[in-house]
Amino acid sequence: MKKITDFLENMDKKVDYDKLIDKFMENPIINKFIMDHDLKHNEIIKGVNPLLIFQEENNICNMCNGLKECKLQTNGYNSRLLYINQKIDLEYKPCRYNQMDYVTSNIDALYIPRRIFEATLEDFDLIGDSRKAIHKYTLDFLKNFSKDIYMKGIYLSGKYGTGKTYILAVIANELAKLNYKVIFAYYPDLVRELKSSIGKGDLEEKILKLKQVDILFLDDIGGEFFSRFIRDEVVGPILQHRLLDKLPTFFSSNLNLNELSKVMRDSESSLEAINSIRIIQRIKRMTEEFALKDIPHLS
Repeated sequence: MKKITDFLENMDKKVDYDKLIDKFMENPIINKFIMDHDLKHNEIIKGVNPLLIFQEENNICNMCNGLKECKLQTNGYNSRLLYINQKIDLEYKPCRYNQMDYVTSNIDALYIPRRIFEATLEDFDLIGDSRKAIHKYTLDFLKNFSKDIYMKGIYLSGKYGTGKTYILAVIANELAKLNYKVIFAYYPDLVRELKSSIGKGDLEEKILKLKQVDILFLDDIGGEFFSRFIRDEVVGPILQHRLLDKLPTFFSSNLNLNELSKVMRDSESSLEAINSIRIIQRIKRMTEEFALKDIPHLS
């Protein structure tokens, strides 16, 4: 760890601590830290070394535009102030750029712009009862779900432009931060890819991946041309496997579940009705259903 003198080359050997403390208080983060812990003059003096290190590294981080130009010795990790055992100290955690790389490495985004995964819970729009209910369920899910404690995913319906994809992306991003492996797929393009895989011979491999991933997000289900083969030989087995293995699945759609059931039939025969209802029943068993009826608030 650097010593005080490393930072005070241009100062007299006798340190003017009052002047130094005044400089600390100009930094809003250090100021808040000192005020939050009600630190006294002598406690600040004892912690000058970590405070100086933090101040220098914080200034460097504020000028940084990405990991490739990181100038810290602890590349990709920035310091945080701690007050523990009546002593000021530092801890190091991944910086915002390092964390983003870590999070996106846990998300396999299929046919979805990766920039959408910059969304966080802080950006969650809470205008309207439906969004508040979804937000509450999301917080409960993130707090309580684990590989030992199963919680249902979400089936989110609403018209185009209500923000369904964005909401699911927020949830996916937060789960990736918790180190879960996530597949987030735009369903119509996924269906086209799976159909093309039949001739390539890798369909089963792709289906297995969708069956086994920790968390699966299917965005805009029902937005593709109907395919009996995809319904009965692909979607059905994937959902059944995930239901039995208690692996959460999240859906978005322009259609509610009753409307989706009708879209998934190619005739009014009793067999078609049964096969369609099987899919819907699985979705109902593995999700909580929410409907968005309002356009997201724009600030």
